[in-house]
Amino acid sequence: MKISDRTLGYVSLIALIGLFAFIAYCMWEAHHEATTIIQVDFDELGTLQPEDQVVIRGYTVGTIGKVQWLGDRARVQIKFNQPIVIREGTQFNNVNYAIMGQRRLEIIPSKTGKVLPDDYIHTGNFEPGIAEILRYIDNINEQVEMVRQLIYLLSVGDSTHKSANEIIESVISGIEASLSNTEHTLATLQPALNNLFKQADMASNNLLDITTQADSAVTTITETVNEKIALAEKALVKISDGANKTNELINSIEADSIYNKILYSSEMVDKVNKLVEKLNEIVQAIDTKGIKILDENGNPIKPFTWKNLNFIGKTAREKAKERAAKAQSEQGESK
Repeated sequence: MKISDRTLGYVSLIALIGLFAFIAYCMWEAHHEATTIIQVDFDELGTLQPEDQVVIRGYTVGTIGKVQWLGDRARVQIKFNQPIVIREGTQFNNVNYAIMGQRRLEIIPSKTGKVLPDDYIHTGNFEPGIAEILRYIDNINEQVEMVRQLIYLLSVGDSTHKSANEIIESVISGIEASLSNTEHTLATLQPALNNLFKQADMASNNLLDITTQADSAVTTITETVNEKIALAEKALVKISDGANKTNELINSIEADSIYNKILYSSEMVDKVNKLVEKLNEIVQAIDTKGIKILDENGNPIKPFTWKNLNFIGKTAREKAKERAAKAQSEQGESK
């Protein structure tokens, strides 16, 4: 089968168009895979707009994409035309690089810090340029004009406001009038003040005299009180001496063994009680019809016996005294 020249031309043209389409698709795919998109927030945007350059060290690495206003800040989309790694600490500076106010985004990458993801929202810095300086100059001119008008108003005044000189003169006039009124008032009150000062002087002198008299009276009272106190002290000394002597007498009585025996021992009381019992028995034993002494059973007893009668040695009374003296000496030694 023979192919005509026209058919061959169509086939060649279709093949060429397909080749160009394939190459274009490959280029677009490669460019799409290499593109990195991040977002940066700026407090002030200036004249930065889409398609402006994004550079690193002066080399273009991307462009500004979509710009979104969020009320208090602007969010800028940055499209990189090659893969790039953004680390923590990277700076995004919105700078003015031309005399006509053109702007671009300059990136100062950080070599340290952790790698940030593509969806991280960065914060950029706005650097004022020529347009901002001119705007600030206009504001300064407005402030200067307001100051000039205020100075002119203070120096000259207008229909509703007095000048500063007039205000100062009126204030000085008021002060002078007040001073003159004060002098007149002082001149009027001078006699009354002099009389008041004299009365105050007299009152001071009287008070001084009263103070002197009171001082002498206090001195006299103090001397009298001191005399009475001295007498009271002497009386207290005498009372103290008497109390000391009384205490000494009480101590001497308590130290005596005889008094101690009488006061603190029940031996003497027991002996007296036994003597009283014996006397009662003797009285009961006496017969009223005759002088006879009876025992407990009613039998008569002899009032005198020869038993225990001693004509040569010591008597029973002497032996009893010796036993009492011996017991008293033993009691003293035991104390």
